[in-house]
Amino acid sequence: MKTFQTSAAWCLGILFISVSLITTGSSEVVGPADPVVALTGDDIILPCSLKPSVSAEDMIVEWTRLNPKAEKVHLYLDSRDSFVDQFPSYRGRTSMFNEELKNGNVSLKLTNVTLSDAGRYRCFIQTLKKETTVQLLVGAVSQPVISIDGTKGWGVVLKCESGGWFPEPQMEWLDSSGTILPADGPPERHRDSEGLYTVRRHVTVNRTGNNRFTCRVNQLEINHLKETEIHVPDEVFPKSQVGLIVGLLIAVAVVVLAASAGVFMWRKHTEEKKCRKQLEKQKIQSTELLEDVNKRKAPSSFVQNLTEQLMAAKKQIEMLSKDKDDVTREKDGLQGQLNDVTREKDGLQGLLNDVTREKDDLQKQTGQLEKLKKDKEKLRNEKDEHIQNLTGEMEKLRNEKDEHIQNLTGEMEKLRNEKDEHIQNLTGEMEKLRNEKDEHIQNLTGEMEKLRNEKDKVIRERESDGMEDMEMGGVF
Repeated sequence: MKTFQTSAAWCLGILFISVSLITTGSSEVVGPADPVVALTGDDIILPCSLKPSVSAEDMIVEWTRLNPKAEKVHLYLDSRDSFVDQFPSYRGRTSMFNEELKNGNVSLKLTNVTLSDAGRYRCFIQTLKKETTVQLLVGAVSQPVISIDGTKGWGVVLKCESGGWFPEPQMEWLDSSGTILPADGPPERHRDSEGLYTVRRHVTVNRTGNNRFTCRVNQLEINHLKETEIHVPDEVFPKSQVGLIVGLLIAVAVVVLAASAGVFMWRKHTEEKKCRKQLEKQKIQSTELLEDVNKRKAPSSFVQNLTEQLMAAKKQIEMLSKDKDDVTREKDGLQGQLNDVTREKDGLQGLLNDVTREKDDLQKQTGQLEKLKKDKEKLRNEKDEHIQNLTGEMEKLRNEKDEHIQNLTGEMEKLRNEKDEHIQNLTGEMEKLRNEKDEHIQNLTGEMEKLRNEKDKVIRERESDGMEDMEMGGVF
C-alpha cells in the first residue's frame, strides 16, 4: 500500500513537471509594437513579458542595449538582480518588478533617462532561448521664448527662440486664427556640444484685430509640441501714413470738384447774361418797329409780317425765360452741391487735422527711434572703446607684469650671485678664522708646554734646594 502511494506521488510530480515544461516551452517573449518615447530626466518602463503568462522567478533574464554596440544593462540571475559586468552608465538606474515575475512580467524600469540611452534594447530569456526587442526614443524639449526685435516698414519684427531640443524640431508662426504666417527666411539652427538643438526664427507681423501671435515648436518623431503666445500692443506698431495720403487725395478731389463747379457756374452765368442782352435787344427792336409802324401807317401785310415777327420774338423770349428758369434751378442745385462740398471739405479738413496730428506723433516717434538708435550706437561705440581701453590696459599690465617679472628675475639672480659671493666670502673668512684658531691653539699649546717645562724646572730647582737644606741640617 505504501509502495503504491509513493509511486502515485512520483507520477503526479513527473506529470506536473511535464505540464510545466510544456507550458513554459510554448510561451513567447512579447514586447511593444511601437517605440517607447521618453524625455530626458523621465523614468520609463521597457515592456517585456511572457505570453501566455508563466512564472519567470527561476529564469535568467538579460537586458542588453544593442546599438551602437552591445552593452549589458541588467541581469536577473539565481532569483535576484545581478550587477556583474553592468555598463557603468546604467549603474543605479535599472530595476525589475520582482513581485511581477511570477506573472511573467520581466519589464525593465530605467530612471533619469539621458539622450545616450536611446537605442534598441533586447529582452532575452536565457532559460527559454527566446527574445524580443524594444526601441527607445529619447528627446529633449523646452518652452519657446518670444521677444520683439524691432520694426520693419509698418510691421513689428518678432523673434522666437527655443533651445535644448532633440531631435531637431520644426518652428512656425501662426496668427490668432491658426493660419501659418510667412516667416522672414528659413529658421536658424545651432547644435551645442551636448548634441541639443537651438532653433530661432523671425516674422514680421502687421496690426490685426487682437494682435495675438503664436510661436509653435514641433518634434514629430517624439510627438511633442510646445507653444508660446504674445500680445503686441498697438503702441508698438509704427503709425501709418495711409490716412494722410487718403486725406490729401480727398482734398485734391474736393478742390477739383469745386473748381469744376465754379467753371460751370461761370459758364451758366455768362449764358444767362447773354440771353438777357438778347431779350433786351429784342424788346428794343420790337419797340422801334411798333413806333415805326405807328408813324408810317404801314399796310396790313406789313403789319401781319411784323406781328408774326413779334410773335416769334415773344416765343423766343418765353423760351429764353424758360431757359433762364432752368438755369436758375440748375444754379440752385449747384449751390446745394457746393454747400455739400463745402461741408465735406470741412469734414475732410478735420480729418486732415487728425492726420496732421498723427503725422506729428509719427515724426516724434521717429525722432525718438532715431535718438534710441543714436544712443544704442553711442553705447556700442563706448563699449567698443571701453573694450579697446581695457584691452590696452590689460596689454599694458601684461607688459608691466612681464617687465616686473624680468626685473624680479634679475634682482633674484643678483641676490643669488650676491648670496653666493657672500657665502664664498664667509667661507673664506671661516677658513681664515679656522687657520687663525689652529695657529692660536698651536701657540697656546707651545706656551703651555713652555710654562709646563718652566714649572717642572722650578719644581726641580725647589726640590734640589730642599735636599741641600736637609743635608746641611744633618751636618749640624
